[in-house]
Amino acid sequence: MSIARVLIFARILLFSMPVSAQSPDSALPRRPWFGVALAPHERGALVTAVVDGSSAAANGIRAGDVIAVIDGTAIRVPQDVIAAIGKHAGGDTASIEIIRDGQSQKYTVALREFPRETQPGVTFEYGAVTLSDGSCLRTIVSIPDRRNARSPAVMLLQGGGCNSIDVPRAPDGPGNPLRTIAAQGYVTMRVEKSGLGDSRGPACDAIGYEQELEGYRAALAALKRHPSVKTDEVFLIGLSLGGVFAPILANESAVRGIVVFGTLSVPPSPYPGRSERFFREMASVDVIGAWSTVSSRVLALRGQFDEVARDADHAQIAETVNARHPGSASHVELAGLDHCWTRHASMEQSRGHCGEGEQVSTLTDAVLAFLGSALLK
Repeated sequence: MSIARVLIFARILLFSMPVSAQSPDSALPRRPWFGVALAPHERGALVTAVVDGSSAAANGIRAGDVIAVIDGTAIRVPQDVIAAIGKHAGGDTASIEIIRDGQSQKYTVALREFPRETQPGVTFEYGAVTLSDGSCLRTIVSIPDRRNARSPAVMLLQGGGCNSIDVPRAPDGPGNPLRTIAAQGYVTMRVEKSGLGDSRGPACDAIGYEQELEGYRAALAALKRHPSVKTDEVFLIGLSLGGVFAPILANESAVRGIVVFGTLSVPPSPYPGRSERFFREMASVDVIGAWSTVSSRVLALRGQFDEVARDADHAQIAETVNARHPGSASHVELAGLDHCWTRHASMEQSRGHCGEGEQVSTLTDAVLAFLGSALLK
């Protein structure tokens, strides 16, 4: 199994300030939601399913249609549809020619916005941060519905793949720990990588490590400036390769605590889906050196059946932090968990099935216990 498959969810130590704090939603339009599943077809792209409530459904597109032309450009493969719709923003219209029952039909389709996340007791703010190269990255902040109250905050550092963190229809439950944390009264922050979701800039698989770090820097600065956040009660949660960014950010801008899960204590070997530049820039990062100067409380978690991350790396992280601040870091193995924090009965059952085990709250419970303990110190 490749590292790229399981690094889901998700630079040099020289410090540079982010270009801007979080901007309002108007700074970055919401992307359009066409809402179809597609398959190859000799005359374009075959619609195999249409999502209820989507632009396609609202405009009469249905399963069995073949999309032949969008905005005057012939469609040859399903990816052409994605690219053509992606040139628009929510609220735009697109000219679409389909073939239905052998006959050509033309539509002017009003493109609805991609859905926004909702959760009882929580308000979501969609904003943006702008980087030094002009890239504009989508930020999503959840705020507990409590008037005139500041709250502790958690920022997610996702894994090393090019997967969007903007998944408004993702189900609740143990597989979605950030929503559970939000429900417990914490402000949460996510920042999209360049070229993903609503974000504008180079494609995620073309950017380097330094640009990815700059995005996290800008988002963390915006989170600390947010009027709903207790600035001295900000935490980082680094999943997989996101855990490598955590000590670097914490050394630049103090945080109350850090949780890492399934991470590394050294730069990763190259894997598919990221640029040569990304790994070249990462190669010079002294990960353990960064951990050696962290003054925050640290919890290093690893699943018992993790095929990617080593137990030794997590033990080394805790030992390194404790060498300077005794008792401030711990290393815990979570029974039965894989790299995607689902549970299996054995390594044999887990191998090659990351994320396909039982959805359990083990990781979320460990994180919440750590947050509560750190806030009491």
